[in-house]
Amino acid sequence: MHNVNVEAVEQTAAKAQADPSVVVQHVVFDGEWQTTPGTPQFRATIPVPNGEPVVFEADFPPPMGGTGAAPNPLAYCFWGGLACYAMTYAQEAARRGVEIRALRARVETDVDLGRALGVSDRPPVQGIDWHLDVDADATPEVLDELKAAADEHCPGAYCIRNPIELRTHVTRT
Repeated sequence: MHNVNVEAVEQTAAKAQADPSVVVQHVVFDGEWQTTPGTPQFRATIPVPNGEPVVFEADFPPPMGGTGAAPNPLAYCFWGGLACYAMTYAQEAARRGVEIRALRARVETDVDLGRALGVSDRPPVQGIDWHLDVDADATPEVLDELKAAADEHCPGAYCIRNPIELRTHVTRT
């Protein structure tokens, strides 16, 4: 339904109830700092389960020492969260039999670069707003129920709302 394989989702959910380890996915990929002037500063190849790997490039905007030749790293964070939320909403709709004709998503926030420059201790982001515009033959109450389900089940929303332990490592090569 609307590009969601509901049967696969339901089979995976049933397997996870019997054995939670079947839905644990190990994620690993790496990237490299680019030293050539004028090129995006960082590049990583991201694996894709059923396709060719995708190259992501990131570059700081000029005020932060980059050239602005690629999206800044936070743009990927914001995009990933928004994509996860929109996809979770669409998945929840499909699982409940609510057909979506169109779904547009938008993210809004203000980024304070003072902390990154070492000139303040203010948080870089105070809040993030995700907006969904949904075209469906569903009542406002059903759309709100889907929103509540997406709010509860979206991994991206969870990662933003809850502290997650981050361990950093530096190795001399």
